[in-house]
Amino acid sequence: MATDDESVLARIMQQVLREAADFSFDLTPPHMGQRIHRIVRRESGHPDPYREQKIRCNRLAAELYPRLKEEVSSADRPMDFALRLAIAGNVIDFGPPGGNPSVSLRHVAEAARRETLAVDDSARFWSAVKTAGRILYLGDNAGEVFFDRLLLEYLPAEKVTFVVRGGPIINDITLNDLDGVGLEKIVTVIDNGSDAPGTVLEDCSPEFRRHFETADLILSKGQGNYETLSGIKDRHIFYLLKAKCPVLARDLGVPEGSMVVRGSGPL
Repeated sequence: MATDDESVLARIMQQVLREAADFSFDLTPPHMGQRIHRIVRRESGHPDPYREQKIRCNRLAAELYPRLKEEVSSADRPMDFALRLAIAGNVIDFGPPGGNPSVSLRHVAEAARRETLAVDDSARFWSAVKTAGRILYLGDNAGEVFFDRLLLEYLPAEKVTFVVRGGPIINDITLNDLDGVGLEKIVTVIDNGSDAPGTVLEDCSPEFRRHFETADLILSKGQGNYETLSGIKDRHIFYLLKAKCPVLARDLGVPEGSMVVRGSGPL
């Protein structure tokens, strides 16, 4: 995706293998992903290899958004259906091999209607939202952000800060990828200052860390954010995700592909 120059590809592969050889198994997959993609961008000279894919996913999701908004508003429990759609939208991912986000997008609503939550802390979720003074919403992928918007429209907007990545990494959403999404019309939007495919706190900006430390409630979307934050036990965090790989599914104690709303911390 970044280059078809065989000599550059060989150089990237060699550098990635050297990096992997010295990588600590105590660190998370997003730590390694960050290093790999920095090598790819540096050696290929391509600042954002997934840019076209992100634009395409946003365009496809934008086309679905009006119909899904109507479907949410007419649902028996609009808030819960919006929550399920936001989680089902987490299927959009260029990281796992063989994924086809274009196909996945068309089945998001169906999955939200059909699939049960393998971990269902949604009642606690809405209770925490109601009582929180400051809510930090950690976004994940392009395209998926339109499903996040459906949920954001049922959250207390004046309390919410939505967070994107600080630099290009896989198909994760950045400030440059928000054109046409309209989030800034609903909530405050910031970036976390990091190009990791998760939330590596020590790599994030001081501004983001202040938001993280002062938030009453953190809403964490996707696998990368779960992988980097699940060890934190002193913050009020809800993880909203699909378990898209066997390792994470095993850690959550759910079947692979399951939708999850899991609360953590002193709730």
